[in-house]
Amino acid sequence: MWDETGAIRKDPGGRLNVALVYPNTYRVGMSNLGLHTMYRVLNDHPSIVCERFFTDSPRSVESSRALQDFHIAAFSVSYELDWINMVRILLDNRIPVRREDRTGGPIVMAGGAAATINPEPVADALDFCFLGEGEPLGDALADAFFASDGYQEFLDRLAGVPGIYLPAQTLPVYEGERIREFTGPKPVISVVKPFDNPGHSIILTDKTVFQDMFLTEIARGCPFNCKFCTAREIYSPFRPVDVDRLLPVLDKAARTGRKLGLVSTSLNNHPRLTRLLEEIDARGLKIAPPSLRLGMISEELLSYMKASKVNEVTLAPEVGSDTLRVALGKRVSGEEILRDVTSLVRSGIRDIKLYFMVGLPGEEQEDIDAAIDLVKRIRQTFIQVSRGNRRIGRVSVSINTMIPKPHSRYERAALLEPGEAKKRIRKIVKGLKSQSNVTVGFEGPKWAYIQAMIARGDRRVLDVLVEFAAHDPSRWQEVLRNWPRNPDYYALREHEPDEILPWSFYSLFEHDQCRDGGEDAI
Repeated sequence: MWDETGAIRKDPGGRLNVALVYPNTYRVGMSNLGLHTMYRVLNDHPSIVCERFFTDSPRSVESSRALQDFHIAAFSVSYELDWINMVRILLDNRIPVRREDRTGGPIVMAGGAAATINPEPVADALDFCFLGEGEPLGDALADAFFASDGYQEFLDRLAGVPGIYLPAQTLPVYEGERIREFTGPKPVISVVKPFDNPGHSIILTDKTVFQDMFLTEIARGCPFNCKFCTAREIYSPFRPVDVDRLLPVLDKAARTGRKLGLVSTSLNNHPRLTRLLEEIDARGLKIAPPSLRLGMISEELLSYMKASKVNEVTLAPEVGSDTLRVALGKRVSGEEILRDVTSLVRSGIRDIKLYFMVGLPGEEQEDIDAAIDLVKRIRQTFIQVSRGNRRIGRVSVSINTMIPKPHSRYERAALLEPGEAKKRIRKIVKGLKSQSNVTVGFEGPKWAYIQAMIARGDRRVLDVLVEFAAHDPSRWQEVLRNWPRNPDYYALREHEPDEILPWSFYSLFEHDQCRDGGEDAI
């Protein structure tokens, strides 16, 4: 069905059979480096066979086996809305959604970014969850599985393993609407340190977002403190991969003939970037950089991008106002942004994509005007320099509503009401409508509302996820109106400073001890 190379096929007999389920399409799932990493990790174990499932591949890609034929259904969930797809997949396979209703069939687990950020909306659907980085998971699963006589002993043997969370053992205690406390053991996030085996493309296919690229991590975590972002909290510390550890991956990438997609939150913060680029160049590889950190785009990187004929980059000013940008943790001015744009276009960049947000705490109407003004100034700079290159590309603007995610500095903040968010987005769209060479796209605020409701939800949200899964998205607003609970309680309200949050149950203490100083230390 799928045109791909690198798939791993093993005899399932006598092995722990794991269904690795990405609850979205094959194209989206195979673009996710985390999926490649877990596919490699699990299949590298001699006692495990791992096969893939997607929403458009209801039977396994490798052998066309049914989901029920596997011992474990392991969902890799990157985005909160995909929890709905997970529930739908369980329903479609006649697997009871709630843990307490299952008497057999595959053990249901989940991992990935969305699970680490907050697993509670689906906690009652999971036999266990994995929080953090999954490289140690293969050994833990195999050891527990082959030493156990049954389901409960298997879970008991997993208890206490870093990253393992057993929702049946750690329970919220409610007092009215609020959580008063959690009972039971507190799991700890799994952190791989030293990080010396970077994730990279395992299966190559043209049916992905990055169809012409071979992807590899060059660092994990983030050295910065942007208040809206979860990456620093859940993947600390910032861990650049030693260049010597990357050399075998670069050799593998060179043999594919594809561009090298470098995956990192901050490319320029790799302490051995010069040598890394030299090794890349020595293998004749062309690079495809990630979103570039404004204010840190070096001449060295520009020259390698030019040699690689990179013609499109992504930048994230986030907001138009320097004051608001500093307040949210990005210490870069509008003038620095314009200088970077000038340098990029002069080095041959034809198209630039810009990410902006509305709904940040403290945002005023003048900040919306500042966003319009900054895009206009970027466009003007872009066109002036492009004319010198005798080619003019496009500036694409993407606008999203800021979602106060768990484990971000804004986790207790209120979500901007969708009607007001729509007004602010429309103002930016209208303000840029007359600008040639500028296109504007945005995600509807109603989707941000649903995402926020799920992201900040507790176990009581599972009921509405089941209803979402049973209905077409065009009816989800009706589902919310009929839900006995008030979705605004999760999505919109500001959480009180002393309030116990649904995701407060797991410990970041050991995780915090390995932090490396943050932005000021870089």
